[in-house]
Amino acid sequence: MRYFFLLLFTGGVFLCSQAQKGKVIPDSLIPVGKKDYKYIGIQSNLLLQQFISFNSNSSINSNPYLFSYAKNNIKTGSGFALGTGFSVSENSSDDGVSATHVNNANITIRLGYEKKYFQQERFIPFWGVEFGMGGVYNKTSSHLSQSFTSNEVTVETTKLFAGPAFRGGLLVALSRHILLGTEFYFNCQISITQTTNNSNGGTFNDSFAPFNMGFQVPTALFLVFRY
Repeated sequence: MRYFFLLLFTGGVFLCSQAQKGKVIPDSLIPVGKKDYKYIGIQSNLLLQQFISFNSNSSINSNPYLFSYAKNNIKTGSGFALGTGFSVSENSSDDGVSATHVNNANITIRLGYEKKYFQQERFIPFWGVEFGMGGVYNKTSSHLSQSFTSNEVTVETTKLFAGPAFRGGLLVALSRHILLGTEFYFNCQISITQTTNNSNGGTFNDSFAPFNMGFQVPTALFLVFRY
């Protein structure tokens, strides 16, 4: 399924890049002395779902980069890109016998080189090479109450990761300043995971993964503002 998405996406980029029909930004509208375009993007899947119907079989978006920023030279398309994302959540349940409390927090950041093509046209393919890093924290507390005994277990997991990635994507210019885009990327990460468990006298575990490969399908939709 992932390779189907990649094939479909790559074909779309090729067809769109071959179907240029006039410039969205004519040369006469570029201010004199302006050398770079700046792009600020934010993931908009939840917003767009209010206008576009996605069926239950749609791929779940798991792209962790909620915000993006890029600066590209107008003539060459070369520049740099920055992405970041974070989330904090807390959930609880209690049926009178067992209670569970879950805390989650994560942060991700990336920085690297990017090249865009046809920046004044309707369709703007791009690719980039970058380095990303981040951390994920989870704490789950469970409490079981019985007639004569009670038991409470707390498990905490912290994961740190870092590594390089190759990224590609496509922007569609709705106007001079507003664009819609998506992306895919391959990454290779080193990760360290630490887990503690207070049950049975307390346990502690460390794990190290030196070579984790990952592929993100282009399911994240970014609303991008260009200036």
